[in-house]
Amino acid sequence: MKLVKILSICLALSTSLTSLEFHAKSNPSSLYSDTPAKTICIKHPAASNIDGFFSTTTVLMFEIYKVGSSEDLDKVITSLKKNSNVESCEKGPLTGDYQAMTLVIKSMKDKKWYGDLFKKAGLNTIKINNNPIVKVDAL
Repeated sequence: MKLVKILSICLALSTSLTSLEFHAKSNPSSLYSDTPAKTICIKHPAASNIDGFFSTTTVLMFEIYKVGSSEDLDKVITSLKKNSNVESCEKGPLTGDYQAMTLVIKSMKDKKWYGDLFKKAGLNTIKINNNPIVKVDAL
């Protein structure tokens, strides 16, 4: 009887591990191995609707993963401020590899406008909430 219990536990454990391996192979986007440098990270509950989120805000708070040196950060801020629709762009605190930023624009714009703005500043990838990392062109 004891042998049957041990074998049933082993069978249950091996079945659960096999299903985890199958999920990992069938859903590779959930296992992104490394976040690229200069990735924009937005964490906001309203960002689940990307179209509505970008088109209804004039203040955007985000973080940039591994922005680089202080000169690289200054280049990004300068590039963002060059746009005539940007009212201000201020850096926030640095938390580990994540540099906080606050972008204030003069009037509401759509997600394509934000994508173009970020691309001109050298920020090519974006991660919104728990979604996979995508190119800013794909916004």
